[in-house]
Amino acid sequence: MPNALPSLQEPFDPAFRALLPALLSTRGRVDAGRVERLRARRAVLSQSGTFVGHRRYERGDDLRRLDWSAYARTGELFTKQLQEEDRRAVSVVVDLSPSMLAGSPQRRFGALRLAAVIGGLALARLDGVQVVAPDGSRAGARFVGIAQLPQLLEHLRALPVADCSPDACAQAVLQGEAVGRVHWISDFAPPQAFARPLLSLRRRGAKLSGWLPVVGGDDAPSAGGYLRVRDPETFRELSVPVDAAFARELERQLLLLQRQQRQMFAEAGSPLWRWNVAPAERDPELADYLPIVAACAR
Repeated sequence: MPNALPSLQEPFDPAFRALLPALLSTRGRVDAGRVERLRARRAVLSQSGTFVGHRRYERGDDLRRLDWSAYARTGELFTKQLQEEDRRAVSVVVDLSPSMLAGSPQRRFGALRLAAVIGGLALARLDGVQVVAPDGSRAGARFVGIAQLPQLLEHLRALPVADCSPDACAQAVLQGEAVGRVHWISDFAPPQAFARPLLSLRRRGAKLSGWLPVVGGDDAPSAGGYLRVRDPETFRELSVPVDAAFARELERQLLLLQRQQRQMFAEAGSPLWRWNVAPAERDPELADYLPIVAACAR
């Protein structure tokens, strides 16, 4: 077959744009209101800023923030808590790789809608959002205030298909003066490539959440028919017939992949949320996206 990427699906149709303001207005029913917002503000730390207190050292903390004077007095390890002066509330890392075009609807379709909801919540609840999409033509854009929600949608919609290693994504986040809350949206495959970047973000104090848009075939592959396989380098396609034995092996490999992904995030001390992407051919419903709002409130 000719070398070509699949056509990109439109992520933000009029029905989704009309639903988004109503979705963002539901946040008060699932979060803890002012207390949760203050907790989010306190969680944003940096290597320089105003000293706000101590907490006990936890494995993986940045050793540069240990308070040795407190250790000399108490014999226990404490980490200094610093609040940055110029705070960046939320970073949303979006995987732009060609593998995100797999599935029906495409995983990228779900990823961009995820980024829009998470970013919209940041604009409505906190100070702002930074979109981190290395190798994107407009990577690293920042938005402040709910009035910039349309600009956020247009920025996400215009992002290209581009390869970028997980290490480069993590480094793009760490280039900022502070690392606060980070939402990483990807297929996280292969998991081995993401393990070290996730730990590096944890060590810098990031409050990290992983988001995996689940599309058709992720949990239960078809027991018959044909499987389309695309070479990631040449983009050439091959149709492979699926018999019962092949379907069983595909299911086993998918379960193994999910187990590896869960273990990787557990070792990084971070949650991994699997979100089922609603079919693209029907209008979105509020219930499709409420799990995202609830998870962001935790």
